[in-house]
Amino acid sequence: MRAHSAEADTAAALAEIESQLAGTDPAALVFFCSANHDGVRIERALKAKAPNAEVIGCTTGGEFTDTAYTQGGVAVVVLSKAKVKRCAATLADYSSTGVEAAVHQAAGVMAQKLGVKLRDIDPEHWVGLVLNEGLKGHEEEVNAVLGHVAPFLSFLGGSAGDNFKLQETRVFHDGRESNDGSVFLLLELSVPYTIVKTCSLEPTDTKMRIDRTEGRVVYEIDGKPAVAAYAEKVGVKPEDLGHMVFMSNPLGVIVDGEPWVRSPIMVTPDGGLMFGCQIIEGSELSLLRATDLVSDTQRALDQASEKLGTTPSVGILFNCAHRCMEIQAKQLEEPFRKAIAGFPVAGFHSYGESYLAHMNQTLIGLLLG
Repeated sequence: MRAHSAEADTAAALAEIESQLAGTDPAALVFFCSANHDGVRIERALKAKAPNAEVIGCTTGGEFTDTAYTQGGVAVVVLSKAKVKRCAATLADYSSTGVEAAVHQAAGVMAQKLGVKLRDIDPEHWVGLVLNEGLKGHEEEVNAVLGHVAPFLSFLGGSAGDNFKLQETRVFHDGRESNDGSVFLLLELSVPYTIVKTCSLEPTDTKMRIDRTEGRVVYEIDGKPAVAAYAEKVGVKPEDLGHMVFMSNPLGVIVDGEPWVRSPIMVTPDGGLMFGCQIIEGSELSLLRATDLVSDTQRALDQASEKLGTTPSVGILFNCAHRCMEIQAKQLEEPFRKAIAGFPVAGFHSYGESYLAHMNQTLIGLLLG
């Protein structure tokens, strides 16, 4: 079950959402709202309607379901008690204790709520969702800590957005919000699940050696200043680099023929090239080229259905904001919606995607049987 409202007013959106959720029996509710909405109010209202359910949410770069595609609204996914045996959620704020301590504490809280040891639970029946704040750059460290505390468990999710303003993103849980944290939802499922990953990109023969980096900023490629080297490789002048060039010419780490995307975002004032992911010094990246976003999305969802042996009963999709930009630039809103039609899903356009690692320009999804 999923619900959606295109209303820009929070009270009006809640009224519409609540009417659509009438009669549901949620174990968990996951919502995605425009940064212009009062996310704390939405979280509290959903919790009031379903006091025994876990509720988490975040701000977005746009929201969608299989029947609606908007920027400025609210989308909600219902994970029903028929699908979820039990679950626990918590919010980790990094502003005071840092990422490692806060994620360790969050993992401990969820484990205590459920009476389990995260290292011992069966990944065939358990899965985790994570919604990260999208501008502080903590995702790699969050994933690393999760990999330590729950090494056999899959956590997937996306980074919150703010309608492409790049000013502040927020995550919500338990009447609280954080612009420097993450919310986690750990689920024990009573139905099969599968994870979808597709990026609609393929490697070219063009390679780039990353010689000098600082975090997510690359300063030297192939022994040359990064901006000039990248511009030369993609065939534009350095002064012409911008969102459209970056969106059309991402880089990727190639693993077993599959790209894990690293997208340039901007040229920094000190002449570096900032990416949406951490770039490892000494690594070799391939220049990627676009395939067909709509047909690749359709194919990925069809393959997920085949893996489940049935059409998914519900799903959550995390679709990169760069893919959203491509959808807008190529006027693919309706074809994209048609590609996911028939799959009862809701999701949002994210500032980065997480599954095994942090990546860009990718669609990640959790689908339940």
